[in-house]
Amino acid sequence: MKKVAVWGAAFVGLMMMVLPAMAAPKETVAKKDAGIKLGVIDTAKIMRVSKAAKSARAIFLKDVEAKRGILAAKEKEVRLLEEELKKPETKLSPGERNTKNDNLAKEVKELKRLGSDLEEELKKKDVELTRKLIGEIRGIVNAFNKKENYSLIMDKSTVVASDDAIDITDKIVQIYDGKEK
Repeated sequence: MKKVAVWGAAFVGLMMMVLPAMAAPKETVAKKDAGIKLGVIDTAKIMRVSKAAKSARAIFLKDVEAKRGILAAKEKEVRLLEEELKKPETKLSPGERNTKNDNLAKEVKELKRLGSDLEEELKKKDVELTRKLIGEIRGIVNAFNKKENYSLIMDKSTVVASDDAIDITDKIVQIYDGKEK
């Protein structure tokens, strides 16, 4: 009996605390929420449309083209060696032919290694560039956050749904491009 009385008193006390909160006018809840400022950015869009990121990507792409040029020159060299060996009018002694075949095999192997090395190097540089750009964007977003007093800024890729009114991507792009001038 005493247990029932204790549980009953605890229940009544709990209800006295919970019911007023549930019955509070909605404007009280809205006033508390008015201090929360949310923002969403689209990092991929920033990297696509900002002049600063485009400039960095253009420099990277020039490097890519230069590396591809080196690879293309090596491929041409290997093709010429291959064609020379395939010509029926090329009269070589068996020793010379073996030497040229060995040289061709060595060049083909070197070409494959050069291709994979260049590909790996370019992937590494791309990752470094992406990290650098994301770091710059994150710094700008953090400064913007402090200045504008946002409670939370999230990347659009991690948000299931959001209102376009809280999208601050264009503001971040303007700041990013203005900073690079």
